[in-house]
Amino acid sequence: MHSFSKSKAKILSPLILSLIITAAYIPTFSGEFILDDRPLVKDNISIREFKRPALYLSHEDGVSNEDLPGSHTGYYRPLVNIFYTLDYKIWGMKPSGFRTTNLILHLLTCIVLYQFLSTLSGGHLIPFGVTLLFGLHPANTESVAFISARNNILVTLFSLISFYYYLQHKDERRIMAGLVSYLCFVAALFCKEFAVMLLPIFFLYNRVMIKNKKVLKDEILGYIPYILILIFYFVLRANAIGSVMAPISTPNLWRNIYFTPFLILYNLRLILIPYGLHSFIIGYPSGYLSWQAFAGFIFLGFLCLLLWKRRNNRILLFSVLSFLIALFPVLNIIHTAAVTKVSMRWLYFPMVFLSFSSVWYLRELLRVNHRFVLGMLTPVVVYLGVYSYILNQNLWHDESIFFNQEVVYFNNYLYAGGLAESLLDNKRYREAERYFRKAVNNYPHEARNYINYSALLIETGRLDDALSYLNKAKALTMTHIERGQWFNNMGMAYFNLRENDDAVKSFRKAIIFSPEESQFWANLGGAYGSMGDYINSVSALKKGLEIAPESIQLRKNLAVTYIRMEKYSQAISVLEKVPVQKRDEQGINQLLNKAYRALKSNRPLK
Repeated sequence: MHSFSKSKAKILSPLILSLIITAAYIPTFSGEFILDDRPLVKDNISIREFKRPALYLSHEDGVSNEDLPGSHTGYYRPLVNIFYTLDYKIWGMKPSGFRTTNLILHLLTCIVLYQFLSTLSGGHLIPFGVTLLFGLHPANTESVAFISARNNILVTLFSLISFYYYLQHKDERRIMAGLVSYLCFVAALFCKEFAVMLLPIFFLYNRVMIKNKKVLKDEILGYIPYILILIFYFVLRANAIGSVMAPISTPNLWRNIYFTPFLILYNLRLILIPYGLHSFIIGYPSGYLSWQAFAGFIFLGFLCLLLWKRRNNRILLFSVLSFLIALFPVLNIIHTAAVTKVSMRWLYFPMVFLSFSSVWYLRELLRVNHRFVLGMLTPVVVYLGVYSYILNQNLWHDESIFFNQEVVYFNNYLYAGGLAESLLDNKRYREAERYFRKAVNNYPHEARNYINYSALLIETGRLDDALSYLNKAKALTMTHIERGQWFNNMGMAYFNLRENDDAVKSFRKAIIFSPEESQFWANLGGAYGSMGDYINSVSALKKGLEIAPESIQLRKNLAVTYIRMEKYSQAISVLEKVPVQKRDEQGINQLLNKAYRALKSNRPLK
């Protein structure tokens, strides 16, 4: 009977976990692409077809090295793009599909964590409760709802499986378990560099958790396959990004080390006291003698004292130390390119290791007062679940909501330009201009803010001001896409000033930087048409249609050009490809009728 209930728990627990966690993530299914989802997923043409393995292994994460010639992102995650391509093949370019995959991967990670904790503790109820806390924790919503933060889920999932089978291989000498561990270690490394920390965590486990330790020499022999995998990984990484580590200098190593306790305390606060969660832009305290720095040192001292007093508690010692090891890559001791020192998505991987001590702690509390603990655990679970639901609905859902939350409610002006873009799309010019000015003033070296502000100025007819802001951005660092947008906006300003020669030159340069942008071809075609150069106008508009064959505006512009050339049959042919139900849009039926009449009468349209 007891074995039956155990087998029943193994089946029901993952199912119940999945249902409860999914309920907290219901809003994500209707969410959109946000922030880095656009360049890394939506606008990333390279993910639409599978490529040769060598191409994945020789490129950085999602962004071509040509975006900023001579520089690197420092991110080497080739397996992530394979997952994106698989998503595209299944869902098409639907954000709901990509978000569904993120949730499925999160559920798989929770199920693997539950099985791991059950194996280590020998029970089911406590691992279930701890896994539920992890699965519902609002800090994890960034990794799950934010599509391009998927690498955090993948590295955690593969690392957990690798760790589980490492223990199986070590304890039972099962060759297949060892092979699975090696393969998952490779997969974890190819998803995110955090997996490098798995090897010191293995070593820590053997030093802390094993009573009858092997001879150190024999233990080290067991690490050799992982070390060889790491060497292979670092060789590939150096080939792709130009260096073994992120190619960014560390200007002040001692300062970074000094503020490490502050960052540890801040990260633990997000886990243990989750409130006011959003997309943090956190820097170091204002001075070495600030209260935040002292609070970090006091906390670190308290933590060291606790671990010393509880040094015989192997699970607590292993869990806390492995959490700190897993957190090491984001403590900024090794400098990163991130604009913030703290981020919720970075906690997904380390939090798994903190779960081990949670099992022990919850078990101890249950021994003291079973009913009281269960009574306290219920509102905690409800709070975490409801908070995650709110974040999925009101922060990570779409960009307009995200930017409004960050800028208006949290005064996070890093996203002021994004909020201004959203307002500009909705023709709310006055509000958009206010936030564009905040973006330019707070981040004067961000070219994108100048480029997008110039678009507003062009739309509102302030062409000289637009050219002035574009000239301010000219010397700033831009990606290929941003440089293309810069030339396009220059072209639009010149076009509206009726300086068609300069407009054509600018549009042609925009296309050099962004040849897949159909709107740039449309603008070039319009500029040629205004000059009476209909042959080049037709050529540009046709290229735009090859990229965006569903564009009604491009078809209309091409048809108008053909009509000006008195080629009515070609105009009719272009317009008839517009679906019947959409021909009332943009006056297509009216233009089509005029073309038919001109063709029948064989007279030019007036």
